[in-house]
Amino acid sequence: MIIIKDLTKTYKRRISRKEGKFRTINAINKINLTIKDGEILGLIGPNGAGKTTTLKILSNLILPDSGTVTLDGHNIIKKPNLIKKPDFIKNKIGLLSGEFTRSLYWRLTGLQNMIFFAKLRGMWKPQERIQELIQMFKLEAYIDEFVMKYSTGMKHKLALAIALLNDPQVLFLDEPLTGIDPFTNFELKKIIKNEFKEKTIIWASHNLYEIEEMCDRIALINNGKIVLQGEPEVLKKNYWDHTKILITTDKSQEFVSFDNVDIRGNFVEIKTNNVTRTVLEIIDLIKDKGIEITDIKTLKPSLEEIFLEGVKNAR
Repeated sequence: MIIIKDLTKTYKRRISRKEGKFRTINAINKINLTIKDGEILGLIGPNGAGKTTTLKILSNLILPDSGTVTLDGHNIIKKPNLIKKPDFIKNKIGLLSGEFTRSLYWRLTGLQNMIFFAKLRGMWKPQERIQELIQMFKLEAYIDEFVMKYSTGMKHKLALAIALLNDPQVLFLDEPLTGIDPFTNFELKKIIKNEFKEKTIIWASHNLYEIEEMCDRIALINNGKIVLQGEPEVLKKNYWDHTKILITTDKSQEFVSFDNVDIRGNFVEIKTNNVTRTVLEIIDLIKDKGIEITDIKTLKPSLEEIFLEGVKNAR
């Protein structure tokens, strides 16, 4: 569905107003990605990594310095697109901006916002689609209220509904669940899972738990470059070369002879590439020293640890 080749974008930042000096910032640097039809790709990375810049280019809000983006066989990176987007782009793409509250008109009602943005998209008879979205997001009780009176969760729902007005095949979500209560979080994830099955989605977020839960594949971006990408379980397998064994005992210092051991109070953490061998060594030590174990378990890698390791290695 989406093929990104060598996408690059730089900015100039003033470092000396008096001398007129600037520093070049590589927002994104030769990014290459392919997103399949119907796939949810999670785009993760630290602040300033290039996630939002990438989504803005894909949405045609800004132009790259170089590179191409092909959407369903069409090259969407052309200068005229910035002036007047073709109907192809309008109909194909929906965007929920990370600054979603700035994209809503607070002195209009929710319904007035939806009508206004529908007309911007060239939908001159949008009533049926608007009613469908109002029901989908359970906005009935609030739709005639001014947006300034909405809670953060309600604004989230309205902004996402507006992004879906044109029933886009491709959806870009920038921090879609940030700052909302757990109930609204659950509702939106349920809607996305149930109603967006046929859509191709790029989901940018700092929340690694929601990314792992919602996304089919993940790409880690850091300093404007794709550091690693793949399915969550495959990433864990490929970028985690050890297993952690966690032990709770009041004789933790007896484990000091183990390789790759970290002892903190009553807790022992052993990193091993051979779980069976290490467990047998632990059993021998317990028998030999008469150690009582309160708890012992193995720890699978988390996406957070893969993320931190990927960022560290990319520096």
